[in-house]
Amino acid sequence: MTSKSIAEIKNAEKIAIESIENAKKEAETIIEKAKKNIIKETTAIIKKAQTKSKKIIEKAEQFAKKESQKIKEDGKKEIAKIKEMANKNISKSVDIILKEIEEGE
Repeated sequence: MTSKSIAEIKNAEKIAIESIENAKKEAETIIEKAKKNIIKETTAIIKKAQTKSKKIIEKAEQFAKKESQKIKEDGKKEIAKIKEMANKNISKSVDIILKEIEEGE
């Protein structure tokens, strides 16, 4: 082999090594960008999920408050009915007692 051929082979080898190194750097850059994008997308998905779950929890709390208020109001109505019935029964009892007292005299 001539020195010119050896020089051409070494130059070709150098160019090939540089191409491989450049390709490796490009691949590493692409991988790094992909990792950053994955982190951004994951963060966005997590934030979206947190927002949705927060809204669901708020709706559930509002529903629970409304139901609690409704139960409280229904309870008050039932108590009022019971008191009214008790007062009627007391009045009837008093009337019966008074009648018996009057008749017994």
